[in-house]
Amino acid sequence: MIRNVTYERIQCLGHNLGIVSSGLGSFWRLASRIMLEESMGTTGPDGLVQFESEAWYPLAGHLRMLERIRKDFGEVALRQVGASIPRFARAMPAGIDVRAAFQRLDVMYHLNHAVNGQPMFSEHTGQLQDGIGHYLARPFARHKQILCDCTGPYPCAFDEGLLLAFARSHEPSAMLTHLEPGMCRTRGAARCTYSVAWT
Repeated sequence: MIRNVTYERIQCLGHNLGIVSSGLGSFWRLASRIMLEESMGTTGPDGLVQFESEAWYPLAGHLRMLERIRKDFGEVALRQVGASIPRFARAMPAGIDVRAAFQRLDVMYHLNHAVNGQPMFSEHTGQLQDGIGHYLARPFARHKQILCDCTGPYPCAFDEGLLLAFARSHEPSAMLTHLEPGMCRTRGAARCTYSVAWT
């Protein structure tokens, strides 16, 4: 996690928060209670949290929720949540290869976050607003490999699940390696670097 940043002005899309349920499976009821305790969403008729897909919710609350999920259920649960994101992700054109998809990843990330209800990437102007870090991909033209630097506030385990599932949605043989694990955001580093490789 990026240190000394509260993200109080930044929001995330309700559509993405609703995806968390698919990643947690049988833990969903317990996670729903955590979300409600963090004032994320509203209580539905079934007593579980619900979100308006086009509404914006505080990123700070989302990050607190993920940290509580990590403490209660472990990093495996965070990887499952991250892995569920690419299945339902918006703003990714169809029919592109894995290199092009990773080049688009940072734009997609910013489209799904906002400041005061305004997405942090404008598709009309092409302008991207800083403030939530980046997913910066470095593909190798002659090798089946991409390096991705992550400097955002989401937990490392969450990003590992997201990036591996994202890669496998384009290249089923993809594997992910956390490079320099001693240089990790969980240890106070500013970034994590992941290698995505496929056959």
